[in-house]
Amino acid sequence: MEYNAAAMRPSDKRVCVYTRTWLSSGAGLFAQELVGGMVAAGARVTFIAPTAEDSRFEVQQPGLHRIRPPRERRDGASRPIRALWSFARVVRGSLALLGARIRHRTFLVTIPEPLLFSIPVLLLLRCTGARIIFVAHDPVPHAWRLPANLRKIEMAAHELCYRLSAAIVVLSEPSRIKLLEMFPRVTAPVHVIEHGVFLLGAPTQLPGNRRLLLFGSLRRNKGILQAIEGIVLAGRKIDVQLIVAGEPYREELDYWRACEEAAAKVPNLVEMHVGYVPDDALRAFFTQVDALLMPYDQFFSQSGVALLAASNARPVIASPVGGIAALLDEGMPAIPIALPVTAESVANGIVAFFDTPATDWRQRAFEYRRETLARRSWDVIGRQYVLLFGLVA
Repeated sequence: MEYNAAAMRPSDKRVCVYTRTWLSSGAGLFAQELVGGMVAAGARVTFIAPTAEDSRFEVQQPGLHRIRPPRERRDGASRPIRALWSFARVVRGSLALLGARIRHRTFLVTIPEPLLFSIPVLLLLRCTGARIIFVAHDPVPHAWRLPANLRKIEMAAHELCYRLSAAIVVLSEPSRIKLLEMFPRVTAPVHVIEHGVFLLGAPTQLPGNRRLLLFGSLRRNKGILQAIEGIVLAGRKIDVQLIVAGEPYREELDYWRACEEAAAKVPNLVEMHVGYVPDDALRAFFTQVDALLMPYDQFFSQSGVALLAASNARPVIASPVGGIAALLDEGMPAIPIALPVTAESVANGIVAFFDTPATDWRQRAFEYRRETLARRSWDVIGRQYVLLFGLVA
């Protein structure tokens, strides 16, 4: 999309952005960086989200109005206390969102509350004439919350979110194709606006120590068990180690226990860091590894982890699925993992990666980082969203 701010009415640049996320990583960081990019592009943004983990995203600036529902509790509080705080976030966030309708017609929604709570709010906004832009990070859920016999109800709820929207944003062309395939009755236009960069500071050189990092939300479709089994097979041929860092997906705890058991058998090959990874720890991990390992399967969205690797000059060993496939086609420095993902295909990818000298990977990773920063800075991404506001207003 071409950007022509001069042709836009002031009302086209006014938007309310809503999310439940607040951690300055993953989807939370996406929302925080995107708001900054939109403000830089001249938008007047009301941002409804809990106080950001990183205080730099809470600096007052012209064009930004902040409304802060409570955060969820992530400490050792009891389950009823955590539920109470989450309920308070839902109620205050929903009321703030409805209250914003007085001044705003355009609403950008990214990672809302669970559909049971968010659909009634979106329906009320739509009934009052609001124009909703829904950011579909995952056109198909990574893991279903309801049992298989209720899958149609969950699918219908996701479809209703899309049908209440004036426009849908996905983060890659494969995501757009998958969304339209899964939800053929959706009539809202589906726009591809790419994921922005995630910077950890000045990039560091690859250490050349044959260590790999598997990072992020630890789910079944991230291929964690295949990664652990693959590192064991690769370790029979080359000297290599794997760091696994992130939070287990709570809907798949049985799968995670199987991963922990597999890792416990090979402590010399697999180093586990279970739990939320703050920025300082993540920076330290990046200085310790030569590449990120991403043996994803049944993955249809864009990968924030892949953009994190590209933004910080690290190559990847990755499955060519979802938005990752588009990045590989674009020239991201990588070794593709053959599909379907198995321990053997992961091991083959690891061995193939280390067949190339580290100096070659360093050069390619730094070159691709420069291209990524030019193409996917948040100022660039923010301008594209501001243009979209004008199209749906």
